[in-house]
Amino acid sequence: MSQKSYCTAILPAAGSGKRMGKDIKKQFLKLNGKEIIVYTIEKFEQCNEVDEIIIVTTEETIPFLWEIVKREGFQKVVAIVKGGTERQHSVYAGICAVSEKTDFVIVHDGVRPFVAIEDISKTIEIAKQKGACVLGVKTKDTIKICDEENKIIQTPKRDFVWCIQTPQVFKKSLLLKAFEKANKTGFVGTDESVLIEQMGFDVFVEEGHYDNIKITTPEDMMIAEAFVKKQIKKEVIIYTDGACSGNPGAGGYGAVLLYGDKRKELSQGYRMTTNNRMEVLAVIKALEILKGQCSVTLYSDSKYVVDAIEKGWVKKWKANGWKRNQKELASNIDLWERLLHLLEKHHVVFHWVKGHADNIENERCDFLARKAIEYGNLLEDEKYP
Repeated sequence: MSQKSYCTAILPAAGSGKRMGKDIKKQFLKLNGKEIIVYTIEKFEQCNEVDEIIIVTTEETIPFLWEIVKREGFQKVVAIVKGGTERQHSVYAGICAVSEKTDFVIVHDGVRPFVAIEDISKTIEIAKQKGACVLGVKTKDTIKICDEENKIIQTPKRDFVWCIQTPQVFKKSLLLKAFEKANKTGFVGTDESVLIEQMGFDVFVEEGHYDNIKITTPEDMMIAEAFVKKQIKKEVIIYTDGACSGNPGAGGYGAVLLYGDKRKELSQGYRMTTNNRMEVLAVIKALEILKGQCSVTLYSDSKYVVDAIEKGWVKKWKANGWKRNQKELASNIDLWERLLHLLEKHHVVFHWVKGHADNIENERCDFLARKAIEYGNLLEDEKYP
């Protein structure tokens, strides 16, 4: 392995999405409740070799993208900048915003959400060795080169024909020279590698995966939805509730899990705790017993829990060093950390249900929580107070 270099990822996300036929820009279309751009940022956020992320978008969507970054708690996004009329201009705007420490620049389409983290790492590694590397896959089809009249003039050997994807990784100094030359000559390329090629430098291809698609058309969205559905195999419904006698005092939680025709109930009591802790713990305990990656619809009568997750409060607290504001620390940090870790594994959508409003499963959870207190065999809530 080569020594650690400072790497900046630039994610162009300034497309209009005209071919998608939607009023919403394609990078903000949702897959299973989450924007496409979020899936993409997550991959680079999780890649250890990436030190910072710069997003390039249209001027009017900059505030919305910052809201998404804060909501999701992304730590590596350091700038969101205005793009240009062409992709090349947008990428250059991103390059102008990179850190002085940057050694290598990674360019990746904001609407390629299925890139494998290991492919990002491999492309970076080869670029460190050779200066320029792009991800690609070998073509499955026979390729024909035609003239202006669509007459076939050449059939290149398929083994040598690649479909180029992103990420594309370059030594920063090399990429800057390529852009400066292109700007002077007025050359506009379809990707960054062609700018390097125009200077006479070698670019190498690392083999990636065919599911690293660029989402551009409605047909691409159908494929993307199938990919997400394949990744999330189990659909589970969960109801949770917590109870406390005295608050603080003896407390308990109850949970009901429904998967197909299967049903499971959970409950446990604690000697000294709070109602809020039991509400959060009920969610944690229910998610912890799930096997594999699941798509979860979770119902709770706790506004504290539902709003903290769905409104992004918890991720904001974590991003701010677990401070609710300048003076106050957030409560129940130990439980929120456990829950955030579980939410990285499962896709969970939270819904608030009104307590004691004849929701059978919610009432069952309340019964389980209170019975757990009465039953005895109470455990110590070691993190309280």
